[in-house]
Amino acid sequence: MFTRMELGRIAGIPIYLDMMFVLVLFIFTYPYFTAGSTQAMSAGFVIVVGLLLSILLHELGHAFAGRLFKAHVSHIDLTGLGGIAHFERSLPRSVLARSVIYLAGPAVNFGLWHGLGWLAGEAAFAGSPMLALPLAVLASANFFLMCFNLLPAYPLDGGLTLDAWLAALLGTTWSVRIVGCLGLAVAAAVALYALPTGIFLLFVAFFLAQANWEALQSVGGWSKWR
Repeated sequence: MFTRMELGRIAGIPIYLDMMFVLVLFIFTYPYFTAGSTQAMSAGFVIVVGLLLSILLHELGHAFAGRLFKAHVSHIDLTGLGGIAHFERSLPRSVLARSVIYLAGPAVNFGLWHGLGWLAGEAAFAGSPMLALPLAVLASANFFLMCFNLLPAYPLDGGLTLDAWLAALLGTTWSVRIVGCLGLAVAAAVALYALPTGIFLLFVAFFLAQANWEALQSVGGWSKWR
């Protein structure tokens, strides 16, 4: 079944798009496409493309930051849960290098949040509300992406950054235990926030819970705390 396609290459990095990613984007923007208005449909299209580019730029932020430390990305996947930059080999052992690479993605979203917010304000001031609307939505989406990715949970950028620093201070086992437990708490909080109708966020919460539970099990789980 056709579920994945190559969009092209950016700076030599192949970009692959999973059809589930497109489906998720349209689920979030379907009110625009069902409003019965050409302007609303146009706004929805701008939001879909803008979200795709925002997540792609997030992953490219990781990729280009990695190149500063000779850590190269083999390819980028855009999936139903977001984007994944696949590094060719393990990242540098330096905590600073890992932090720069991990935080480069949220830094991109920070820049997009402010840039798109400014453009939305300019469009509204110029009397173009139908342009200001999708720009404002995309600015808010990038703020959400930035905050979500900074949460202390595997495999989010915040969790990986915290893991790098804790591993340097306490060792790998304790860093995984701490971040794994925080990650389970984050998953529970996301699930509670999603109830009762946030199906996609419930799926995200399940994914986070599974990733952090598996991380805990990799260091002995609950039975070997000592």
